[in-house]
Amino acid sequence: MTEADNRTGIGGAHVPRQGAPGVPVARDNPFATVGHPVHGAAHAGRAHQIRVLRQRVLEQPTAGATAVIGPPRIGKSSLAYHLFMRPEALAEYPRLIPVWMNVRTGGGIAQVVLRLVEDVWEALEERAPEQDRRITAAYERAVAPGMEWVEAQTETQEFLRLVRRRGWRVVLILDEFDAAREVFRSQPGTFQALREFAYNLDWNIGLVTTSRRELREIVDMADPDESTFAGIFRSVFLTCFDEPDLTELAGRVDGVEPEDLARTTRRLAELTGGHPYLASVLLDRVCSAEADHLPLATALERHVDPLPAEFSYYYRDLAGLLDADGRLRALLEVVLGPQLVVTPDDAQVLLQQGLIVVRDDTYRAFSQDFQEYLTLIGRQLGHWDQWMAVEGRVRDLVDDGFTGRYGEEWPDELRAKRPKLTAVLDKCEELRAREARAYGARASARLLDFTYPRDLYDLMASHWDVFGKLLGKDKAYWSERFSLLAKVRNPMVHNRMSVVTPVEQRMFGVYCEELMELLDRLADG
Repeated sequence: MTEADNRTGIGGAHVPRQGAPGVPVARDNPFATVGHPVHGAAHAGRAHQIRVLRQRVLEQPTAGATAVIGPPRIGKSSLAYHLFMRPEALAEYPRLIPVWMNVRTGGGIAQVVLRLVEDVWEALEERAPEQDRRITAAYERAVAPGMEWVEAQTETQEFLRLVRRRGWRVVLILDEFDAAREVFRSQPGTFQALREFAYNLDWNIGLVTTSRRELREIVDMADPDESTFAGIFRSVFLTCFDEPDLTELAGRVDGVEPEDLARTTRRLAELTGGHPYLASVLLDRVCSAEADHLPLATALERHVDPLPAEFSYYYRDLAGLLDADGRLRALLEVVLGPQLVVTPDDAQVLLQQGLIVVRDDTYRAFSQDFQEYLTLIGRQLGHWDQWMAVEGRVRDLVDDGFTGRYGEEWPDELRAKRPKLTAVLDKCEELRAREARAYGARASARLLDFTYPRDLYDLMASHWDVFGKLLGKDKAYWSERFSLLAKVRNPMVHNRMSVVTPVEQRMFGVYCEELMELLDRLADG
């Protein structure tokens, strides 16, 4: 028997090792595999989410489809594996047949369905070797090569129907379901097929997904016509640990006194916001380094200045994912301000996903350290915030000027008196209509909200008798400035500031400040 065997008890429980007499022994380290999925005795917290999943997927006559949603490394895969895949789950639910697939590597829907049938059959052979001829024949038809997709789907449904009638509960866990937006994009009808496997009572399987995004968003990216797929799911959101869950996590360290555990938990909450991965990183450092048996909270302080590099790696990766999703700016505006384009709906989504919390009636990042990281990268986006503030006020200036001259219907008057501006106004009308179709009542109704810097200058230049006296310089002066603002704005919107020279970036800031000072003076009368 190996040392590892000696230290592992029934069900994988950890047994503290004994050191030689007089030789200091480092703490036993239950966090040595941090970064990997955890299950069994290593799994901490999530009692409410586990109860919801049990009730919905395992304990009703009909298995309910469930989506486990949360930011990276928050414990989605661990939760699903812990509840459905570990051997103890089969002991508790002897008629359960769990099938685990990673969507990113699982191939298209035909491969997913074939793998589902093969894994279910393998489980049946292991646990009930004597299968009747009817279900055996159904299996053979379902895996027969060369079938068209429609026929394969029909045969698979028949096989699963017979499995269900014999009292088995099949649960399909689709891990990393975010990848479905790419993997299933070229296969129309995929989501409807998955929905049918879960929804139809004849062969009803438990369908569980894990993802960063909500299902509606994933489906819209892959196949917008599949609007009913997400409707059968209940979403279970995973956020950072609360105090009891964090206490349970830290309590996995052997021999910690209650007062020491309470101090450690409070400090972990301050440093990590209760994020289970980041807290486990710190506890791994403590347990792998300490051999002098300091109190856990005291030992923890040796590893917080600086914090482990995994913290900054995690923040960087998380920011990159949010940026790719178009949510980074919303997060920065919510926690740092100014709140120029973010909406209350954006804040609610970020709160639901656990990326922000409410402290003292203010939105904050989930931890102080992440808040400071956001502050750092927020400074790099300062030009955009600066321009958004200026752009809104210039639009107000143009709106007020034309309304004062022509009244509320000034766009129609402008078309009649300045036909050359018709193309600009038509483009804005088209963009406004497109936004209205996409966002309904939340869309902006103001035409000028769809103008660009050069559009604003052209509109003002067409009525210099109105705007020239307000701006205080000649057309050439302002044409030069708005041309540079237009040149920088487009790459800034599309995250391509590398094409803008440092000189142009500096002049962009100078011109924004000049416009803001001018607008302030006009506002002061």
